[in-house]
Amino acid sequence: MLSAEEILNQETETTLPHFGLSDLNDFVDCLQKVGKDDYEKVCVLIKLNKRPVFFHAGKFTTNENNIWISKKEKAVDLFDHSSLYEKAINLNNESEFFTSSGLSPKDVAIVGGGLPIFVADTGIVGSLIISGLTDEGDHNLGYQTLVTFKKSLQ
Repeated sequence: MLSAEEILNQETETTLPHFGLSDLNDFVDCLQKVGKDDYEKVCVLIKLNKRPVFFHAGKFTTNENNIWISKKEKAVDLFDHSSLYEKAINLNNESEFFTSSGLSPKDVAIVGGGLPIFVADTGIVGSLIISGLTDEGDHNLGYQTLVTFKKSLQ
């Protein structure tokens, strides 16, 4: 498992120069290329300004993946960090997290797969939420997609 510091470094490393609706098709193409065969094993939600702009349900996914998407999405929206970061800082204290925050594990998941989309000099403009692999696998697919997409913009 990545440490909280490593995850924060990833968030900084994947800050994009720009990201908007005009980038969406290229971003999805990048996700498909990075995901390869895993792309059909995941559900993907991409949001811009808290608005859903893309959803993919891979042919090997179920409604359970949609439920996890919703829970991870809420974690990113509430805390402005990746859902894996929330897991890392609350490692071994998940029940305390839910008790102290007043949130319910029925609504929010602090597991990997939800990543904020940062733009330089702007902040968070959206999120990339993935469900279908292990939580660290979901996070890594999102992270690798953001890294690869950022390289394509330079």
